[in-house]
Amino acid sequence: MTERPSRAEISRRLRRAMDASVGLTVDDISNVHSLIDVGELLVAFEILCTQIYEWETGLESGTIRDLESLGVALGARPDLTDRLWEDAVDA
Repeated sequence: MTERPSRAEISRRLRRAMDASVGLTVDDISNVHSLIDVGELLVAFEILCTQIYEWETGLESGTIRDLESLGVALGARPDLTDRLWEDAVDA
């Protein structure tokens, strides 16, 4: 069984995914940063994935796989990351 990543590690990985999400609005980025800063990691994850999908932001497959792993660790719904594959830039 894999150990759940620390809050700090989850925060770093969410920020890394945000950096890779070229095309998100300044407001989207600010909202997700704020949620991470106050420890609302699941909500930050859900909003980040939703906005990536809504803006049809293409991500590298490695970034999507990392988000999938974070989703499992956070207990998020799998459909939040499943749909990101539609716009994967290297799939």
